[in-house]
Amino acid sequence: MLAPIRNLIKEHWQGDFSLGFAYWVIGVGVTLLLSLAIFLVDKLLTILSINTSFYGGVLILLCGLVLLVTLWQLVGIWRSARYHTSRGGRTMWANAARVMVVIAAVRAVFDFNQFGVGQLQEGFGLLAQGESLGTFELRILNQGTELELIGSLPFGTADSVQALLERYPNVQVIHLNSKGGRISEGVRLYQLIQQYNLDTYSPSECSSACTIAFMGGAKRYLGKRGILGFHSASLQSVDGNDVAQLNDEFKRIYRRHGVSESFIRQAVRVAGADIWYPGQLELLDARVVDELVPSERFASTNSFGDRKVNWQPEHLQQAPDTELVGYWQATVDILNYLNYLEPRHCVNYMYPQWSSEGADVESMLPANLIDAHENAVIKLIERTQLRSDYRSRTGTAPILFDSVLIQLEQRNPEYLSVLDDPEQYIYAPRLLCSATIALYEGALRQSTVDRQAALLRYLQQD
Repeated sequence: MLAPIRNLIKEHWQGDFSLGFAYWVIGVGVTLLLSLAIFLVDKLLTILSINTSFYGGVLILLCGLVLLVTLWQLVGIWRSARYHTSRGGRTMWANAARVMVVIAAVRAVFDFNQFGVGQLQEGFGLLAQGESLGTFELRILNQGTELELIGSLPFGTADSVQALLERYPNVQVIHLNSKGGRISEGVRLYQLIQQYNLDTYSPSECSSACTIAFMGGAKRYLGKRGILGFHSASLQSVDGNDVAQLNDEFKRIYRRHGVSESFIRQAVRVAGADIWYPGQLELLDARVVDELVPSERFASTNSFGDRKVNWQPEHLQQAPDTELVGYWQATVDILNYLNYLEPRHCVNYMYPQWSSEGADVESMLPANLIDAHENAVIKLIERTQLRSDYRSRTGTAPILFDSVLIQLEQRNPEYLSVLDDPEQYIYAPRLLCSATIALYEGALRQSTVDRQAALLRYLQQD
């Protein structure tokens, strides 16, 4: 079996075959067979659970095989063309074959530079990782009306989701909690979600390929603590497909659901290795999200883990009074502890933009202060109805502020100078931190919660 193959390889390399056989059978025929083989291997890997080392090895092997076969084809056809006239063939066909070989060689170099290099880099990167392509968990919630997906999107994710949808026909909402994975799986999930007319909901993070699936929802809901992360397609995630074609498909999906053109341009402009987390108001304005919802709207999730908190400056203006006051009470507790422990840490915590130490201040805090602050942040985010048309009303806040300043001046005349230009006092950390703490404690000592909140909002205005 191997002997005829070795002879075929050798004879074509030497140009022993006729030009017609070398061009049509070896050139065109072998290319079609190789393309079919790669397609079948890709489909096989899609349905198998494999680790990254194996997938990376296969990717490197396929790239190397394509390079060798292309070189073998072109050299053999060129040599057959050289011998064509001596075998009685016409010079015109020999020259035409040489021209096609040159064109094919130029195209091969272009394709390898544009796609092959990236595929080889991905292959070696995956080979070095030596870990699973990712796992996911599926849960049926709320008496069979909600389906939750947690984890990555490896090969086979969409098939598993479809199997559960067939088993639980009353599912109306799918929770998407994923940092991404294979784009092909994100697209298949998008199609499934549309096929079953499901709403999509992300209480935590849905990024990369997950956002494609998210767009399939008949209604698209984002939790108050949720974030969506976008970037363009990349060679590291397209399973060998054309990057430009995938980005065009992204655009078509976004436009199909009425997403604004400015948002689409930004989403596909971000490099594949980076990620863009738009603010929740921006997601609403761009029509990516239909509604921001509290966690109570749907069944509870296990997806938060170490996910980023979707904190925005608007929270300190638009938060309800009680949650805003609770947040600042927890923050002042931390500032007092750090100022007692080491004033420099207090300043670094308050003004990280001025810090050059790079110290992990939060690691110095006791667990009770960390938990109290995290709970306050969560409550503040979940209870805040962010509104793009929000307008701050100062009311009596300026009068309350003047009263606090008078009290601070009586306590320490330097405090007013510090608060007027805090950057000038970064080298007097205890004075800077003490003055800031005194200001916020003065706000928290107001007689009612609504007065406390009004003054705290006033302090955050530019």
